Amino acid sequence: MDKTKGKTIGLLAMVVVVTIYGVSYISRAVISEYLPTVVILVIQMAVMTILFTGFNLVTGKNMKVKKKDWGIIILSGLVGTTFFHGFTILSVTSIGATVSSLLFGFAAVFALIMEIVLFHRKKTKLGILGILISLVGVYILMGVKIGDLMATNFKGYALCLLSIISWVVYCFLTDKISDGYEKTVLLNYQALVGAVTTLPFLFFYHVEPSVLAKPSVFMNLIVLGVFNSTIAYFLNIFAIKRIGVLLSNLMMDFLPVVTIVISLVLYSTIPTANQIIGGIIILVSVFMLDKDQRNLDAQA
Repeated sequence: MDKTKGKTIGLLAMVVVVTIYGVSYISRAVISEYLPTVVILVIQMAVMTILFTGFNLVTGKNMKVKKKDWGIIILSGLVGTTFFHGFTILSVTSIGATVSSLLFGFAAVFALIMEIVLFHRKKTKLGILGILISLVGVYILMGVKIGDLMATNFKGYALCLLSIISWVVYCFLTDKISDGYEKTVLLNYQALVGAVTTLPFLFFYHVEPSVLAKPSVFMNLIVLGVFNSTIAYFLNIFAIKRIGVLLSNLMMDFLPVVTIVISLVLYSTIPTANQIIGGIIILVSVFMLDKDQRNLDAQA
């Protein structure tokens, strides 16, 4: 396969990934009306674990893990599955799918802040400017009123920011050990951690089988468990091998566009001017940070 064709296929794969992730925000909003957060988590993690386990066994992947890596694998699984998906579902329930996906653009900025503070990343004017612009975008998107902070949905935004923090921490933890294992094997164990840590809470909730049989609930559980947590991961890995990490991550920042369009078409949910302007500003800051990273890579 020539490079041009490979890049085209990689880009198409990322289009599918972004679409799946965009739809998943809508799915969370729909399901949360029928099922408690922990029940959604258990089902999603169970499906993810079963599918990855089946894939790894069928393809004969090496499932052995070094003793020294178990701590990071368990912690990354807890943060990246239980905490991330839990906070995401709660935030979507509180502030809606559109705003949650818009605010997720702040993840790249938070990752940069962590790199500067914890990993002594080189500070540049463009990088600092990108952070400041992103903070302005978050401020506008949230519609915060000075002196009347609680008048806004502070709890919902806090939950969304916690989901972003969980995701970024998960990425850093996984990056420490990802070179030593097959990605599907790591995802398998991380999903298992998510299933094990959420399963006990299932006994505190009674779920009517008739609820799970509802077409809207069943189909959206398929979206979250099969497409969002499994297929999208495979396609993401596939795309990275062909177009690289930078371009793959940059395309993920168009996720809010998918969510907004689907919300508008299916539910006539129209984002406010603040949400649109704030989301655009955050996306602009992400492009600036991507350019800053490219400059640093070129210098290196």
